[in-house]
Amino acid sequence: MMPNNKTQIKELLQRGVEHIFDREHLEKRLLSGKKLRIKYGIDPTGPSIHLGRAASLWKLRDFQDTGHKAVIILGDFTVRIGDASDKQAMRRIPTRQESEEYAKKYQNQLAKILDLHRAEIRYNSEWLSCLRADELLGLAEHFTAQQMVQRRNFKERWEAGRPIGLQETFYPLLQGLDSKAVKADLEIGGSDQLFNLQIGREVQRLYRQEPQDIMTLRMLVGTDGRKMSTSWGNFITVLDSPKDQLGKIMALKDELLGEYLELCSRLPASEIMRLRNLLAAKRVNPIEVKLLLGQKIVELYHGTKAAAAAAKEFERVFRQKRMPSDMRKFKARQKRMNLTDLLVETKCAISKSEARRVIQQKGVKIDGVVHDDWKEEVALKSGAVLKVGKKKFVKIAI
Repeated sequence: MMPNNKTQIKELLQRGVEHIFDREHLEKRLLSGKKLRIKYGIDPTGPSIHLGRAASLWKLRDFQDTGHKAVIILGDFTVRIGDASDKQAMRRIPTRQESEEYAKKYQNQLAKILDLHRAEIRYNSEWLSCLRADELLGLAEHFTAQQMVQRRNFKERWEAGRPIGLQETFYPLLQGLDSKAVKADLEIGGSDQLFNLQIGREVQRLYRQEPQDIMTLRMLVGTDGRKMSTSWGNFITVLDSPKDQLGKIMALKDELLGEYLELCSRLPASEIMRLRNLLAAKRVNPIEVKLLLGQKIVELYHGTKAAAAAAKEFERVFRQKRMPSDMRKFKARQKRMNLTDLLVETKCAISKSEARRVIQQKGVKIDGVVHDDWKEEVALKSGAVLKVGKKKFVKIAI
């Protein structure tokens, strides 16, 4: 029998949760002490897991810690289709080699959050790569094209004349077959996954399985308040360095602090409520709360020593206005470079458009001198320090 502490169950069903179905049914199962199979699926679309996905994985860890079985589906088959749940355009599909490499990297990152000794990790190619056409067609008979394209993002793409791949409409069915294959009792996902998770219930019913309960979590927005996007660079990953994790949290918009405290930290709910109240009453400086949150996030993924070192470096650079102790070095190929190209090549900007924007906003200094002309050819010398924004420093070498 599993522990059925009502306080633990209440926390499980509340923190970060947006939607549960069937809540009453799930609560009864948790109180019964039955060991449940809790499913979470992730397609290996890139090399790192961002904190939005990590929030779902920490929820999965909470279920592990109350004795339930974590079942991770690595979508090495479904990644070839691309989940359209939150996409306004067709997703770029990684090559087979890329997705295999990403899946291996994901396992190392999963180990930072989950107890892999108490988890079941499955690749969905195990059952989907041998799926017969007649079985898929038989399954598809129970659903309609209208059901699959009624989702808001498909509707918007249709009206805007943007393409919708036929294969994208099959994604929810294949995700449902994942639930059937592993006999999921509960599936966890982001709020954008609600439709797919509901289809999973119907697929299980068709195979005469008890339908899974579903739990969706609130979506974590980017550090600037916009949707997380690689093109905007407004996300934090599990693999980011301690310095970058802390730095990105320090740049977080003040109004997002409460949500990041709840979804990204392991602070107790009572402490988060206390901090939210202090912030609302303006009785605490948001910078101090960001520093606390940043340290807690670094602790989760890099340990307490790394968190203390990152906080000390922040104090040195941003409060004492001193140079970082561990600046990145950039070996220039020539003594003069276009300023825009310099920012991109030193990885201080992810694109030329971002570089131009930062330059025009007077956010670029070389040895303390502001440079605001993106067309400028700047003279470089060994030992010169390039500063971009408040937290990016690069030492130049010739």
